[in-house]
Amino acid sequence: MELAGFPAGVAVTERPVRGGRLLRAEAGGRGLELLLTDEAAQMYGEGPSVALALKKLRDGAETGLGDPGEAGQFPRMVFVGD
Repeated sequence: MELAGFPAGVAVTERPVRGGRLLRAEAGGRGLELLLTDEAAQMYGEGPSVALALKKLRDGAETGLGDPGEAGQFPRMVFVGD
């Protein structure tokens, strides 16, 4: 994740969730999440799918991180297999 080139001050974390893994970019109480589904990882391959997911997350972080909603969840994108 360190090689993905996120803006300075943006922390990126990953945690397993049911059906995939959740990648989160966060800075200053704002953030963005991307759910990489197991199906996408299987369809595109582990390395390429993670690389593409991190690129999408980085692009979103460069555009602007979102405020947490009422449930405390940041805006979320989902990367699914076809």
